[in-house]
Amino acid sequence: MKKKKLITMLLMLGMLSNLAACGSGSAPETPSPATSASESASAEADAPSATAYQDTLHIAVTQQAPSLDLHKNSSLIARQIMDGSVFEKLVTLDKNGEAVPELCESFSLSDDAKELTFTLRSDVKFHDGSIMTADDVVVSMNRWIEGFSTAKTMLGDARFEKVDDSTVKISSDSSLLLLPEMIAGSAQPAAVTTAAACESEDENGFLKEYIGTGPYVFTEWVQDQYIKLDRFDDYSSYGDETKPLDGTAGYKAALTKTLEYDIVPDQSTSTAGLESGQYDLCFNITSDDLPRLESNPSLSVTSSQQGQVALVFNHKQGLGAEQYFRTAVNTALDCDEILTAAYGAGYELGSCYMDAGQDAWLTDAGAENYNLKDPDKAKQLLSEGGYSGEKFTILAATLNHMDQMAVAMKSELESIGINVELSIVDWATLTDYRKDPDKFDLYITSFATVPTPSLKLYYGKEYPGWSDDAKLTELFDSMTGAVTKKDAQDAWVELQKYSWDYLPIICPGHYLGNYAWKKELTGIEMVGTGPKFWNAGIPVT
Repeated sequence: MKKKKLITMLLMLGMLSNLAACGSGSAPETPSPATSASESASAEADAPSATAYQDTLHIAVTQQAPSLDLHKNSSLIARQIMDGSVFEKLVTLDKNGEAVPELCESFSLSDDAKELTFTLRSDVKFHDGSIMTADDVVVSMNRWIEGFSTAKTMLGDARFEKVDDSTVKISSDSSLLLLPEMIAGSAQPAAVTTAAACESEDENGFLKEYIGTGPYVFTEWVQDQYIKLDRFDDYSSYGDETKPLDGTAGYKAALTKTLEYDIVPDQSTSTAGLESGQYDLCFNITSDDLPRLESNPSLSVTSSQQGQVALVFNHKQGLGAEQYFRTAVNTALDCDEILTAAYGAGYELGSCYMDAGQDAWLTDAGAENYNLKDPDKAKQLLSEGGYSGEKFTILAATLNHMDQMAVAMKSELESIGINVELSIVDWATLTDYRKDPDKFDLYITSFATVPTPSLKLYYGKEYPGWSDDAKLTELFDSMTGAVTKKDAQDAWVELQKYSWDYLPIICPGHYLGNYAWKKELTGIEMVGTGPKFWNAGIPVT
């Protein structure tokens, strides 16, 4: 931030403090503590303005990603740390889940929905001091497409191209109606970096340097200890500094000099650290700890539905590739029991693959095949399919107690005669193992809220799980190829219904995100993927 803007920001601090009110692109179906936390944060914002903020926020997180390269990494924690803070995109999401400009001034879709054009903002600086060009955008966006199977499947051979120094476009033989939301809210964000950075990859194909345009610069990652981001003093801000963020769009003040994400795998340790003052905010609070933290007058606590739990079958080989077997497993499972094992009370049942708050995409199509918990019917399906005791391997990580979900599933499936073997690993190992079809028949994961069903990774043929079914592909293509939102929504209903027959995954329900932070920490913006700290800080008095 330039000095002049910093002075202006300080003068307007009273207005900026109103940013503490929580906005969310994905509200829970029923009232949750998120509402009261938002009101509490808003009340805190009315306190007298300060002239300085604590230099560092210590944010306790329970996991780390294999890389912070967002183009090739779908890990939620990488997105929570890097998206919007270090990396920005052509467009981002407003509070209604619609795509709005971020690194572009404007964008337009042709009448036939087959050409999408972006006019870029001028004089946007990268963290290495260079100015963003159309060439940087084209190389970044095309690398994103190549690394993101869902985008690659949707776009085919279509790629971004430079029109002139301030304009880029993409043209396709099929509809690009849903592409702006895909760019704005995908699980593998369409981060814009320099063309040079895109060409410099490590032996695993990940970026060697994390060079973005955001209000924070990546400065350090000490494995298993912390990830550190520092304020970018030359940040090219956009939006009105006197107005709160609209979803993830708007003015980013970067009030705190350093954001340090402390990696604390044990949730009880991180919670104890918050209560003792070691940490300023904690991710992934367990439902067991919520009542105690909510009763603590020095803490703010919020919960909201933030994504979908997924049991992903291996459709390439083995038992998961057999339709009768997938149907039998789905028929047997008690979703309440397996979700309780991992989340306690921190979940909500629901057959829709999309999350609460996404009214345009919510449907109960296929619900007749959801949460059947019918072991007798499941045994019949196994017998008719010819199951003869072959081993069924469930791969699960210790992260967020997903291994406990696997234990509950094992018990339920063994009761109908399935020979179950558990493979319990850490999260990083799971993300490696799931690439190998010899390592599992089903693995357990979760997907954070996305604004459109076209971003559900498991519909991609190349995504681990490898759902390669002609009808599934036809229905997915019908949705992504629609020219109007109404046509896309109608196609989604058909796709959702068929999904509960074919079973690319089993969706047992939706998980709640629980967060707690010090009362004096204001300006947190809650969005579908969790808290953002661009306008947050602890005033020094």
